Amino acid sequence: MSVQGVVSRMTEQQTLATWFRRIRSGFEEIQVPERSRTRPKMIANFAVTYRCDSHCRTCNIWRIEGPERDELTLEEVRGLYESNREFLSDVGYIQITGGEPFLRPDLPEIVSVIHETLPRCVLGAPTNGMEPDRIERATETIIECLGGQGFGVVVSIDGLERTHDTIRGVDGSFRKAVETLRRLTALVDRYPGLRVVVGMTLTSENYDELLEVFLLARKYGARFSFRPINYSDIYYRNARDELSMREAAGELLPAIQRLGRAVVERYGISAAAPTLCYYQGAIDYIRNPLKRWLRCSAATDSMFLDPYGNVYPCIFMDEKMGNIREAPMGKIWGSKEASVARLRIMNGECPGCWVECEAFRDIHKDPKRLASSALRALLHPKTAGIR
Repeated sequence: MSVQGVVSRMTEQQTLATWFRRIRSGFEEIQVPERSRTRPKMIANFAVTYRCDSHCRTCNIWRIEGPERDELTLEEVRGLYESNREFLSDVGYIQITGGEPFLRPDLPEIVSVIHETLPRCVLGAPTNGMEPDRIERATETIIECLGGQGFGVVVSIDGLERTHDTIRGVDGSFRKAVETLRRLTALVDRYPGLRVVVGMTLTSENYDELLEVFLLARKYGARFSFRPINYSDIYYRNARDELSMREAAGELLPAIQRLGRAVVERYGISAAAPTLCYYQGAIDYIRNPLKRWLRCSAATDSMFLDPYGNVYPCIFMDEKMGNIREAPMGKIWGSKEASVARLRIMNGECPGCWVECEAFRDIHKDPKRLASSALRALLHPKTAGIR
């Protein structure tokens, strides 16, 4: 092993030793200031519209009739953030989603309003990439509004051309998504604060193309992320098909291990540990979607806000806590409905999920599991510790 390799390995071991010291000293329970316990730290999903120009098999949002009716207006969004400025002051991340969020012509203005109220908040949005011109222009405008501050765009690509077009239900959608990816990654030279990610939803139809989509992301210099297909009555409005994905777990494991090795090679074991935890959780979810080992903090640290002002714990749990048109956010957060939702989540009564916006928030709170993932990767580099 080279001198550089020895030094790198020693650094990883020192990091692991630090984590284990924290665990032995009772650091498993991260102490959160009382002020933060009563306020959300992120809006995992703020759906600004349910309009969508894809016809995905994995999601039925596009089937909603008249989705633009009764959407929060720009002025209502402004009022929401300005009137709840103090309550939302701890929020550090908001994912602006849909439907297809870029179908809202005022999306840059929405981002600007949020940024004016929460200037330190990190913002991002997914897109199906169906309208490269619109998405490129809106992204440039958003970055300018943010003064070059970071903004993330996740371009959804669910396989190679034939597979992607079949899943998305629109011929030519793959080529449009790749063109959007090309244009956005070209913007990074001018706007270093722009983060471009390729996101893939794994299903029984496309799991064998996971590595090909990963390599496509690499070709364009984008990051890569994936999630198993999830199910939700209030958001995706899709039907469960767990058996076929369970049967794919054995075939998927080597590909996910390959992704784990790539993350370790690029960032080192200690920095890769949260992603390795996520990958392990993804394969565990595929094997058994009804079992989740990670304690969830939805309705305590995070929320889902739909296009009509309804507040839920997350996109999976049909427990409406209130509506921002009817009550201030602080009152909704302290309501009986919110307390009931928290109790159900604490008792493990939620439907269960495995998506980045919900999982990573809680992975970072579990130093014991982070240390375990890093140690397994150190001891089993061929599999990145993923089993």
